[in-house]
Amino acid sequence: MTDDTDTDLHWDAAFAKSMLGKTLLMNLTFLDEDGEVAERQQFFGVVIDATEDEGIVLDLLGEHDGDTYTLPPQTSAIAAAEAGVTTLAGESPDFVANWVVHGEPDVPEPANDED
Repeated sequence: MTDDTDTDLHWDAAFAKSMLGKTLLMNLTFLDEDGEVAERQQFFGVVIDATEDEGIVLDLLGEHDGDTYTLPPQTSAIAAAEAGVTTLAGESPDFVANWVVHGEPDVPEPANDED
């Protein structure tokens, strides 16, 4: 089966621009090679960049404050947060993204390289 999905359906430049400076809660579920849940992660942060070439970059808050995390350039996976959705800090985010990843968990990129 080939993927004939039009990439334009996954990237909305106006929506991406509207996310800049807003908070996003991201829920990641990582599956192992057998399709079983290996790990779940939640991050939240402020969208500091959003381009079709580079993806959606978050300046993380909370436990990972100061680190960055880059999501794929797929705005179709992001929705406005509904009332009652809370972040790890107890505040309502502006947007929510849920991703299922087949593979090893990724970690946020440290903001500062300490030797």
